[in-house]
Amino acid sequence: MKTKRQLWLWMILCCFTLPAQADLRFLLPPVSSPAVMYAAFTPLANYLSHAIDQKITLSFSANLQSFYNQADQNTPQMVLFCPIAYIRSAHQQAYYPLAGVIPTPGGNHSVIVVRRNSPIHNALQLRNRSFVMGDPACAASSLVPLSMFRELGMTPKSFSVFRQSGSDQSALMDVAARFYDATAVAKNVAAPYIHSGTLRAIADAEVGPGDLLAASAGVPANVRTKLTAALLTAKMQDPASIQALGGLAAGFKAINDGDYNALRTLYQEIHGVKLLPKVPQEAMTLGIPPTFTPIAAYRIFAPLQKALNEATGLPVQLVIPHNEQSFVADGRAGKFDFALLTPRMVAMEKTQMLPIAQSVPRRDMHGLAIIRRDMPSPSAAPSMGPLRIAFASPYCSARSLAKAKLLHLAGKRTVIWVPEGSEHAVFTALAENRATLGIVRTATVMALEKELPGIWSIVQSAGRAPVWTLVGKRQLPPRIHSAVKQQVAKMPLNVLDTAGFMRFSILPDA
Repeated sequence: MKTKRQLWLWMILCCFTLPAQADLRFLLPPVSSPAVMYAAFTPLANYLSHAIDQKITLSFSANLQSFYNQADQNTPQMVLFCPIAYIRSAHQQAYYPLAGVIPTPGGNHSVIVVRRNSPIHNALQLRNRSFVMGDPACAASSLVPLSMFRELGMTPKSFSVFRQSGSDQSALMDVAARFYDATAVAKNVAAPYIHSGTLRAIADAEVGPGDLLAASAGVPANVRTKLTAALLTAKMQDPASIQALGGLAAGFKAINDGDYNALRTLYQEIHGVKLLPKVPQEAMTLGIPPTFTPIAAYRIFAPLQKALNEATGLPVQLVIPHNEQSFVADGRAGKFDFALLTPRMVAMEKTQMLPIAQSVPRRDMHGLAIIRRDMPSPSAAPSMGPLRIAFASPYCSARSLAKAKLLHLAGKRTVIWVPEGSEHAVFTALAENRATLGIVRTATVMALEKELPGIWSIVQSAGRAPVWTLVGKRQLPPRIHSAVKQQVAKMPLNVLDTAGFMRFSILPDA
C-alpha cells in the first residue's frame, strides 16, 4: 500500500512540477576582447539574474557576422546592440527594446578626424582623399559620417580610397600611422588621440539614439518588464554593476523602437533599403518637413515630441520623408497624427489636419539667409557666368520672399533657378557646384554649420522666414487636441531655439 501511495504522489509531481528554467543568453557584440567584455558585464548579468530569478549567461561573438548570425537565431535571448545592428536585426527577428545605454561623455557624437598636421580643414576637402571606416554596426562610425558626406554631395566614390577596417581602434591607428587621411568614430573613442594631439576633428555631429539592450520574442513579456525595471534602476540598486562597465556605459534609460526611425530614414536614404521592425510600432506620429537632417531633427524636436507624448499618453515618433513632395503626399493620405507645416503645406493638407499652434520665431534666427559655399582656396574667384540659385520647391516660400534681394545680388547676370526637393538638399546643390547661391532658413544653416564647419557662409539675410504651423489630424478626439494645446503652451521659452522658434502661439479652435 505504501508503495502504491508513493507511486501516486510521484505521478502527481511529474504532472504539475514545472521544468527548471533554462539560462537566458546575454549576447554581446565584438566591440572588445571577450576577457574585457566578460569583466565588464559579469556584475550586470549577476544583478539582472537576481532581479528576474533566472540565471543569465554571457555569450560572445568572434566577429560581426557571427554576432548577426547569433542575433538572428529564433531563441530567447537578450542582446546588446549598436544602433545599426539593432535596426538590421529587428528587421529579421522580433526584438523588444528593454533600455537604452547612457553613453559616457562624447559617446553620442560622431567626429570625422584627420592627423594634427593634415592640410585638410573641412569635410569637403576630403574629396579625392583616402578614408577608412570603423565599426560598421555603429552609427557614429558608419551611417552618420555617410550622412554628413551625403549633405556634401559625396559618396564612397568621391574618395581616392574608401574601405572598411572593421573596428574603430584599427581605423584610428591607420590614420595616425598615415595609411589613410581620415576616419570617423564616436567622439569618446577618438578622445585619447585628440587629447594627445595626434588627431583633430574637422566635423562633429550628434548620433541620435545610441546603443540599447533588447530582448527577443522568446523572452516572456513579464520577464522583459522585470529586466527593464532592473536596468532603469541599476545605477541606484547596484552601482558596482554600472561602474564595472567603464567607458562602455554610464547607465540605462527608457527607450522604444520608434526612437530609431531617424536612423531607419538615414539608412534608406543612403543604402536604398527600408528596414521595418518585425514588432509593429504602437505609437502616434509627428511629421517633420525634410528641412533638417533626420538626426538633427530627432534632437531639435525632442521637446515637442515629449510634449505630445504627455498630452496623448502614447509614444509619439518622428517621421521625416525624404522630400517635400512625399511629405505632403503622406500628410494628405492621413499618415501623420501631428505635423509641422509651412504655410503652403497647411493649404494642401487642410482636409486632413486642424491647426493647433504657430511658431513664434527667435529674433536672431527668424530670417531667411542667402548662402554660398565657401571658396575652396583664397585665390579661387567666383564665376561671372549665370547665377544659379538653389531653393526648396515647391512647398517653401523662400524663393518668392527673397527674390528681390537675390535679383539685386545677381545684377546683370542671368539667373537660373535650381529647385530642390528639400531645404537641406539646397546645401548639397551648393557642395556639388550645381548652384552658386542658396536660400534657406537661418536656423537650418546654423544647425548644419555646427556639424560641418567651414563649408557654407551666409552672404546676407533675406527677410523673415515663414512660420511653421503645428497641426493635428481632424479625426483625433477633441480632448486630444485640447490636451496638446495645454502641453504645447507649457513648453519652456526657447526650448526649440535651434529650430529658430522662441515658442508656439496657440491658435483658437476652428
